[in-house]
Amino acid sequence: MGNLLLKTKIHVPKPRPGLIGRKRLLERLDEGLLTGRPFALISAPAGYGKTTLVTNWLEGLNRAKAWLSLDELDNDPVRFFSYLIAAMQTIDLKIGQETARLLSGSGLLPAPAVAVTLLNEILAASQPFVLVLDDFQEIKNETIFQAVQTLLDHHPYVLHLVMITREDPALSLPRLRVRNQLTEIRLNDLRFDLTESMDFFTTSAGVKLKDEEVAALEARTEGWIAGLQLAALSLRGLAAEQAGQFIKGFSGHHRYIIDFLMEEVIKRTDPRIRNFLTRTAVVDRFNAELGDVLTGESNAKTIIAQLEQANLFLIPLDSEGRWYRYHHLFAQFLRTELRKSEQICLQQQAAHWFADNGLGEEGIKYALAAGSYDLADVLLRSQAAQVFQRGEMVTLLEWLNLLPAERVETNPEFVGYKAWSLFLLGKSEEVVHYLQRTEGIKQENSDPLTAGRLLALGGWIANYREDPRTKEIALSAIEKLGGSDPFFLEIALLSLGHAQRKNDPMPESTATLYRAYDTARRAGHMFTGLGALLDITMNLVIQGERRESMKLCKLGLQEYADSQGKPLPMAELLYIPLGILQYEGNNLEEARDLLEQGIRASRRLGLNRILGGDAEQTLALIYWALGDIQTAWDLLEEAKANTDAQAFPIIWDRYKAFEAHLLLKQGDLTGAMTWLESSALSPSDSITSFKEIPYLVLARILFRIGRLEPAWELLNNLRQFDLARGRKGRLVYVNVLSSVVLQAWGRQEEAIGLMKEAVDFAAPEGYLRPFLGEGSEVRELLLAVQAAKPEFLTPLLGYFSDQPKHSDPKLISSLPASVMIEALTQRELEVLRLVAEGLSNEEIATQLYISLGTVKWHVKNIFGKLGVGSRTQAAAQARRWGLLKQGDL
Repeated sequence: MGNLLLKTKIHVPKPRPGLIGRKRLLERLDEGLLTGRPFALISAPAGYGKTTLVTNWLEGLNRAKAWLSLDELDNDPVRFFSYLIAAMQTIDLKIGQETARLLSGSGLLPAPAVAVTLLNEILAASQPFVLVLDDFQEIKNETIFQAVQTLLDHHPYVLHLVMITREDPALSLPRLRVRNQLTEIRLNDLRFDLTESMDFFTTSAGVKLKDEEVAALEARTEGWIAGLQLAALSLRGLAAEQAGQFIKGFSGHHRYIIDFLMEEVIKRTDPRIRNFLTRTAVVDRFNAELGDVLTGESNAKTIIAQLEQANLFLIPLDSEGRWYRYHHLFAQFLRTELRKSEQICLQQQAAHWFADNGLGEEGIKYALAAGSYDLADVLLRSQAAQVFQRGEMVTLLEWLNLLPAERVETNPEFVGYKAWSLFLLGKSEEVVHYLQRTEGIKQENSDPLTAGRLLALGGWIANYREDPRTKEIALSAIEKLGGSDPFFLEIALLSLGHAQRKNDPMPESTATLYRAYDTARRAGHMFTGLGALLDITMNLVIQGERRESMKLCKLGLQEYADSQGKPLPMAELLYIPLGILQYEGNNLEEARDLLEQGIRASRRLGLNRILGGDAEQTLALIYWALGDIQTAWDLLEEAKANTDAQAFPIIWDRYKAFEAHLLLKQGDLTGAMTWLESSALSPSDSITSFKEIPYLVLARILFRIGRLEPAWELLNNLRQFDLARGRKGRLVYVNVLSSVVLQAWGRQEEAIGLMKEAVDFAAPEGYLRPFLGEGSEVRELLLAVQAAKPEFLTPLLGYFSDQPKHSDPKLISSLPASVMIEALTQRELEVLRLVAEGLSNEEIATQLYISLGTVKWHVKNIFGKLGVGSRTQAAAQARRWGLLKQGDL
């Protein structure tokens, strides 16, 4: 029984015998298909023969065809995609296999990822086919509209989409019209003209009427096919004189015609059949067994056969003749014939029957409709787990919202499902409020699995809020979940891995993420598996294991590939860490291409807003290194515009820090200091992994304005943080910058020691950019340690002569004197005064008791900060800005 629902929804209806051929409309549909238009829209109110027209067209069509009948439950994107795949797999079993893997247990999955993956699979279909979506007016979900629009925008040539609807869908129809990609058949096209009405009554209805009587019916129904059919049913068995009187007896709007004609049809129907019609109309579909239950009789099979023979608006839903429904207009009218109490009683009977026959989800629907909350509660408990595991969050949340709130909020299991459904549907703030409101009952009387699920969600939210309790919450969730629920375990492990990344040794975080990855692979959860894999690769970058990370990226691209070996759209996100890794090795063009590909994939999948900005920031650095400064800024501005500062404040803060970093590289110290003042960062802050990169920017600014001691204090804190946690990939950057600061401070021996340590970390893994990104000061320090790793340093030193210069001394020289006084260190001010007095470097060294090399270093820094090229210019600039006391002049 479990597959019957699926089969009835994807069954291609057969046309009824004796249909009126609608040549003009069939030719229009043929013409749209043959000229390559990807989309046909059949749009008109109920009763105009839309479905009949399409089934008639398909019958004579020499092309593969698939069908999906939609209902209100298909507004759940996961359910919609599942049925869509099932329909297309009647054409080719390969269509949707990878998409189904994405859907498996992936409530977190964005619908664009599914749409893009499915689009690629349709392109590889073995033959062209027509796909019909019937009753599309039932769809209201924006995500589904976007997915269908994606299919139309990229229209694979093998697919011809036909949509049957009572109202226009929320798609870009004007654009499709302009491009001549749309065939439209509407109400006026579907009306029966007089000739077709004559044919109908002569050949199909079995009613003999005069030409003027047919003309009167056609005029009064305005060619409305359902009205003509109802009139024919009402006229059967009437004498010629009675028929004439009947035809004169009705007119008016469609609503009046429906009521009038339906009453006439029902009035002329056998009482036993009338009882069957009204009682079975309470359900959307029925078979003979359910018909007997609802009527309390044992003659349903016989009555169904009579209804088919009488053509009484009965529609078969499968080829075996087991399941049926009524035409929508007829069903709506029949339900009005029942009292409310009768409907409720029948809905309760239907709920029990569906549940007893293994169709619990339909049982829930009718229990909720009847207000039988005890029964709905029991059925929901039995169905919720599998509905949730399929990712049908919209459906689950709708059921829970239809239950009285007190039933949900006093049930820890229901609270957990509702909270997770809200979260996975992107309603994060609503989740927080909901969990706070239900705090008192979450742990009370809840089993370990329910408690574990709630804790997994709490840990995930805590992680994004930088709550220090994240690790504690995630560990508790993992303990309670055990191995009983892979999806929630994966979420808890990911939260734990992220929390460990902040403060624990990186290998511990990576080990946890590997466990999440392995759990997801075993469960077949592609989305969480790829998410864990992306986290692992980025962890390895931070740990300094560049080569291992590259290997893992390439293995992932091979594993998550389609039948042609092309990476799946979700797997293309691995181009991002791979591009970052190539950048670290200074393979700039290759890194650029990989990152552009990864960013395009993230945008197609709707994930670019939440991935943290690493891809865009690294790509901006690549453009900068290649000399394309404007493109770097444009990319940064676009990325910032796509970031929700309120929802993801950490990502936003990192973008602002990176902007200051580029300003500093450009020589705009004033702009960088403006960011510093607004950032609320301080050299004495406690280090966190999320803010490590902003702290590095702060250290660079402190160095550039000559505040070497606080710069070193901050860098030393960063260095100890990275050393203790095995963050060697970050440590290379910290050591290089620390070395430059120490050299400027005159602590050459320590500077050379840290540079050698940085080289020792970087050489085995091929990290080049940490050295090339800090400026020309690094070259002199590398020369001092060249003998330690000549095979690594000799080619690295060769890159320095090729680097473009982007600093503009004019920008620095435009700083106000108050800033420059702070920018020059006390020692540099002392050297500047002696330079202004005309002392040589040797004389300055003797007077200040420092080495000649240190004097040269200070003079070079002073020239750079003042934006001058000679000792004379330096003295003049210092006098203009008032950097020298009157006694120094």
